[in-house]
Amino acid sequence: MGSDSRLADILHNRDFALTLGLVSVECVLICILEGMVVMNHLGLVSNCNMATNVTGQGVSESDLIYHSLFIISQVFQVILCVDALVQRNTAQLLTLLTFGLLVVGYGGIQLQQHIILEEAGCGDAAWAPVDPRWFGPNGRQDALDYFGHHMRPIEYAIIALIPAFFLVLAFFGWRLRKQFAWDNYRNFSADLKIKTALVNSSLLITFLKLDYFFVFSFAAQLIPSQKLQYDASTTEAILVFILGALGLTISLVAVYKEYKYVLPVMFVLGCASVVYFIYRLARICVPHPPGMDPYQFTRSFLIFTTVITIVLLLLTLATMGRTAWSVWHGVRVFSNPVRRTKGNNYRPAYDVPIDTPDEHLALDGTLPIDVEHSPISPASHQELSYHQLKQLSSAAAAPPGYPSEKRLIESNENLPMQ
Repeated sequence: MGSDSRLADILHNRDFALTLGLVSVECVLICILEGMVVMNHLGLVSNCNMATNVTGQGVSESDLIYHSLFIISQVFQVILCVDALVQRNTAQLLTLLTFGLLVVGYGGIQLQQHIILEEAGCGDAAWAPVDPRWFGPNGRQDALDYFGHHMRPIEYAIIALIPAFFLVLAFFGWRLRKQFAWDNYRNFSADLKIKTALVNSSLLITFLKLDYFFVFSFAAQLIPSQKLQYDASTTEAILVFILGALGLTISLVAVYKEYKYVLPVMFVLGCASVVYFIYRLARICVPHPPGMDPYQFTRSFLIFTTVITIVLLLLTLATMGRTAWSVWHGVRVFSNPVRRTKGNNYRPAYDVPIDTPDEHLALDGTLPIDVEHSPISPASHQELSYHQLKQLSSAAAAPPGYPSEKRLIESNENLPMQ
């Protein structure tokens, strides 16, 4: 019931609904355009004899993998959006915006890489046209020009749309910031140690979710290892998939359950994974003699994915170390018995902006009120969302000439003397 209620709140909140709608439209539109690019790619490759060209097979597979990852990234972005809106957490919103920014870079590299793969995937030796249009002596070049003429405008459109969507998404993210900040005040203790631990835990969860995509993306790019003669094997790709999924899942569970012994173990394993990815990056960047470079067609994508993965893992380890330290010293967030601060003599601060300094608010971010004269029942005060509070405060506005400052002073005067 709680999950259904939160999903319903998303649809009833204008900013929430617009944000989800924006990301969903981007996903559908980009996936359709990317599917058109894949169809043209398959149309070109169908005129190539890949049976005798193992490298060409690997290049073609790599191209399809990159297109698939790009489509998956759009779906993953929708999942991150729903998660951020349901969790109502600023760090989760940061996850969505960060991933959107990385997708912008991904789109640019994809175009440059796709041009290289088009030229290399179906060389003169493998050219065996089945379409009568390409039977002539210049059939291969004519086919490349034809399919390139159809694919390039679509790819440029994708590159233009993704930054445009990102800018609009960033605007809505800025609008949602205060609403998320209010829910953090409402749901967690005002203890400074707990607030700091909450920030660290939220950032750690953010990085772990991004790690999922980029670790799996790296592993997927190792699938055609043997055909492209990488020094990595298919077995290594499978191990990256399995161990990556297992390690990241255990880390997420350990954060939410605040397991004080599991977090240090995962920290050590995370350090080992950073060493592995640095080693892989060094192998990818090692120069090779002309004609003997297995990474000549895929180097750009591999370097981009590996560098992003290393940076994310380092950020993950930094926040995991701070989170583990907090849990080890008994500072807990998710399993804290006083996590929710509900008082019978408090109400949400309707008339105070959420970015008001802490010293102007009560310890739990609320303002005292005389319960007997409250326009709403005390039991419901702490359950209202920021959006609902705005509506309620508008409906219960004071008569003209009765400023909010006076109402606040009178409500404070009703506090019992200690």
